[in-house]
Amino acid sequence: MISDLFIKLFLLIANGADVNAKDEDGLTPLDIATHPENPNDTDEIVALLRKHGGKTSAELKAEGK
Repeated sequence: MISDLFIKLFLLIANGADVNAKDEDGLTPLDIATHPENPNDTDEIVALLRKHGGKTSAELKAEGK
């Protein structure tokens, strides 16, 4: 079953949301989705972010971004 969170994220991405935008703590959506304390079922979320170029803040830093 597809979660409401997945659908919302899909719609945001489809409308041009930056999958690598950082929050005030420097975390990307992928950092948050993969955090061990995240209570959401995130396998599908992680796959969706990765499919659309989502990276962790560490991956972006390694690329100089």
